[in-house]
Amino acid sequence: MSLSASQAAKKVGKSVPTITRAIKKGKLSAKPRDSGGWVIEASELFRVWPAVSSDSDVTPAMLGDETPSETSVLEREVELLREMLEETRVDRDSWKDQAQKITALIEDQSARKKGFWARLVGK
Repeated sequence: MSLSASQAAKKVGKSVPTITRAIKKGKLSAKPRDSGGWVIEASELFRVWPAVSSDSDVTPAMLGDETPSETSVLEREVELLREMLEETRVDRDSWKDQAQKITALIEDQSARKKGFWARLVGK
């Protein structure tokens, strides 16, 4: 049974980019189509990934203790990212202040380089 990349993705519960990456890396064998895309044999697909049940009446099992730990890990990661963002903002503001001071110094020095008559006349 031959499948396209999108059909294969549905059969194993993966995304199409995941399927095509596996093909390009040599993890999954497939033949290129003349019109683009891939032809994947079902046996080859299921060698790499198990088939996902297609029963629509079946509800997924609830995760036991895994969900709270995943949530706490993700919350910690979000907290760390917010801290990094704040540090980046502080650094940005510091660099911005330095750039403004240097620009002001350069403008002040260029104004001082004018000759006496240029400053007197205002040019």
